[in-house]
Amino acid sequence: MIGIFGGTFDPVHNGHTHAALAVAAELGLSVIHMLLSARPGHRIASQTSNEHRWKMLQLACAEHSNLIADDRELNRPGTSYTFDTLTAMAADQNSVGENKSPPVWILGYDSYATLTSWYRWNEITGLCNLVVLDRPGQMTPEDPNLVDFFAQRQCEKIDHSKAGQMLRLPLPMQEVSATFVRQQLRLGKSVSHLVAPKVNQYIEQHQLYITTESIV
Repeated sequence: MIGIFGGTFDPVHNGHTHAALAVAAELGLSVIHMLLSARPGHRIASQTSNEHRWKMLQLACAEHSNLIADDRELNRPGTSYTFDTLTAMAADQNSVGENKSPPVWILGYDSYATLTSWYRWNEITGLCNLVVLDRPGQMTPEDPNLVDFFAQRQCEKIDHSKAGQMLRLPLPMQEVSATFVRQQLRLGKSVSHLVAPKVNQYIEQHQLYITTESIV
């Protein structure tokens, strides 16, 4: 059983890896694909180049045997849609005759609250199971479509033999965001306690996030 943790990772930080590892341990997942969203259609474009974000993600994942940096959306042209990614992953499994459990798509509550803005959002659970991670101080979504969507699919424990389930995990999460990391760097403060050592070295080497834009 695999998990997928998607994000722009601008930059990838300890909160990302901690969340992925916590879900893997809680649900008994063998690996988590840390999926770099290259060109997301439902959020503002990343400030940092794909090349930099991809390299940092590789460095962060290299420290954990069960985290895999996944570049499939970098290699696919056009807007990066979750529905398309899950469809492609299912096709890959079928092409090699694999009969695996549906993947678990892991997302933070902030992303979950925007789910109705995603491309073909109400079809996504036909291809996977969704796990939503709570963050301190977050409110329940007011969108009635999303409330009903969750109520119809909510489960207390995921049955890995089928897709279409949604599980909300109240695991303790680290209170750190990519926005905060970028802010600290622009203020000239150290983020060595917020990102992996090699990611911190990479940021310093390439002078990332010193200004509002970081390009190759």
